[in-house]
Amino acid sequence: MNALFRCDATADIGFGHLSRCIALAEALRICGVRSTYAGKFDKAAQDQIDIAGFDTVCLAHEVNTATVDQELAGAIADGGIDLLVLDSYRADEGYLSGIRSLGVALIVIDDFGSLEAYPCDVILNFTWDAGSLGYPDDPVLLLGPEYLLARRGLVEVREQSIGRERPREIENLLIAIGGSDPKGIAKRLTHLLQNNYSRLCLRAIAEEGGDLAAMLNEFAPGSGVIKRQPDLSQSLLWADAALTGGGLIKYECAYMGVPAAAIAQNEGQDGESQSFARAGLVHDLGLADTVDDEKLAASLHSFLSDAELRTRLSARARAVFPPDTTAKAAKAILEAVQR
Repeated sequence: MNALFRCDATADIGFGHLSRCIALAEALRICGVRSTYAGKFDKAAQDQIDIAGFDTVCLAHEVNTATVDQELAGAIADGGIDLLVLDSYRADEGYLSGIRSLGVALIVIDDFGSLEAYPCDVILNFTWDAGSLGYPDDPVLLLGPEYLLARRGLVEVREQSIGRERPREIENLLIAIGGSDPKGIAKRLTHLLQNNYSRLCLRAIAEEGGDLAAMLNEFAPGSGVIKRQPDLSQSLLWADAALTGGGLIKYECAYMGVPAAAIAQNEGQDGESQSFARAGLVHDLGLADTVDDEKLAASLHSFLSDAELRTRLSARARAVFPPDTTAKAAKAILEAVQR
């Protein structure tokens, strides 16, 4: 069976869509499915796909900026595609219908349930609120954290991570905002930590160079910038706690049993992070654009100084996420398209 993944990934778009698509493709590969990527990718994104071992068809158009035929010309010209996985906020009902008309099974990875109709075969939404979004009954629905799309690297070390004893007083703190950080949140958090938490070993996943590296030199030995990685398995295994953006990484932290505090980069992330916090799975630091430094510093201190809070977050995460959420999603998708 052959799968085509349609997503885009650049510094402007972000890399969350691509990361979770690669996670699903890795699990499908174990089931014997051959996956190819079609999209607009910058070099960093292309490197991720290459490292994961998948083929790519580079497209000139982002999702839904041309007709389906124009976008996917060359990607499906030779046929042989059994299912298409779509992951993009740009897709609308007309775009989904256009793909459906190609005669392939369509799997939509979604977050917000914002469309009135979903002409597709499967909807996968692993967010906490997915079950309450009012999706139509026609597609097969794979909803909730039990279908989290986690990279193989995370799956392989999860048991070690959730079993690791994390100290009551944090020693190793990770900052991982996301595939891109256009608002400089990592630098902002580092600045707020300088006065009272310089004893920490602080590592930030970011582009190398710039002011952030110099700021991290003021923290404990071992601190520094970590180059963006295909997956966060080793960094999360190392971390006693994490400060994340409001997207995929907060889910990855919870899956790994790493207590995390999340600061949202946009309003969509903000609402979803609040739901995740109400579920007891993350400490919510607010929306970056509206939370001022004084309030943010106080919220950071609440998280970093409260060992009981962090213990509760880790325990809740262990209870919510099954061991291999991605394999469960892949198997359910294959059952849906083969029935």
